[in-house]
Amino acid sequence: MSREFRKHRSAARAALSVFYLFLGALLCWLTYELRMIVICLLMAITLAAAIAPVAEWAEAKRIPRVVTVIVIFIVTALIYSAVAFLLFPPMKQQALALYDNLPKYVEGLTAKFPPLGEYIGTNGDHMKIDPQHLKEFAPNVAKHTLSLTAGLLGALANAVLVLFLTSYFVVEAKEMWEKLLLWIPPQHRLRASGLIKPLGARMGGYVRGQLLVSIAVATFLGTGLTILKVEYSLVLGALAGLFNLVPFVGSAITMVLSLVIAFNQSVELAVFVFLLFALEQWLESNFIVPHLLGKQVDLHPLLVLFAILIGATLMGLPGALVAVPVAASMQFLAQEFYMKPLNADSTTDGATPCIEAKASKQINSSELKTDQSES
Repeated sequence: MSREFRKHRSAARAALSVFYLFLGALLCWLTYELRMIVICLLMAITLAAAIAPVAEWAEAKRIPRVVTVIVIFIVTALIYSAVAFLLFPPMKQQALALYDNLPKYVEGLTAKFPPLGEYIGTNGDHMKIDPQHLKEFAPNVAKHTLSLTAGLLGALANAVLVLFLTSYFVVEAKEMWEKLLLWIPPQHRLRASGLIKPLGARMGGYVRGQLLVSIAVATFLGTGLTILKVEYSLVLGALAGLFNLVPFVGSAITMVLSLVIAFNQSVELAVFVFLLFALEQWLESNFIVPHLLGKQVDLHPLLVLFAILIGATLMGLPGALVAVPVAASMQFLAQEFYMKPLNADSTTDGATPCIEAKASKQINSSELKTDQSES
């Protein structure tokens, strides 16, 4: 009887393992097929986590969350509109001039450094788009870059979806979390509810901090390039801030473009531009990021780089944008459910007691036992 029971139990475990494997594969397939919806959902959760502290503060002042969300959206739109109104005319002029003169800059760079001609060619005109082939070129670019969103209308619909979901998550946060916690066993609900705010602080803190970092980087580089009298400094500073929303990308792209322009003005200017970007990286790593991001997103730079590469490989630019907050939340959950139970015997500050301290305690206890036996 017991033997048959063991056989049935082993068969049930094997069937359950196969079912879980099939369910995991199905979820992975659905996630890949619905990747744009998943990206929109992750963006909305991240933005909602960034807005939530403001909404909670306003709610304590008896201001409804709906009003807070609407005011935040309106203020953000007004700020971007004001910046665009003030900076768009000179930036447009500089951008058009940069587009027209970029082939000359590349050609001048290859003339000063002939080995570069083997990689980028000696004629810089190939970097410009021929207007006659623009009609053939533009649809191909749109087809490849907007393949996930089915064109510009799809991208606009996704943006509206993200804003709608963000508003919903902020306004209905309390009721939503209460309903979601009902799906968790009662004995684990208290711990799960205690993880909501720290997890949101990490994701939202990254968004707020990274926006401030981008603004600081754009201001510093734009001002520095203007002082050095590098051409198109406003455009270069704006590009640095825009691309810096994805860490490691903005400064690198802007530095290459700035050096190409500076080398055509003078070699000495190119050296100063390189030193300016080196100073910016030092300030960003040691002062800007620690003070603006703080320890809310406690990720090693190498983990940030791998997260961006994985997100960009799987889901393109949208995946790169949400990769870091997702990685920060995964690290937080791994620490809570794996690292803390694993190091339960650690000291209060999280460090594991050293082996020498344990050995000295054992030696002292053995000596004490010896003394007691002798007495």
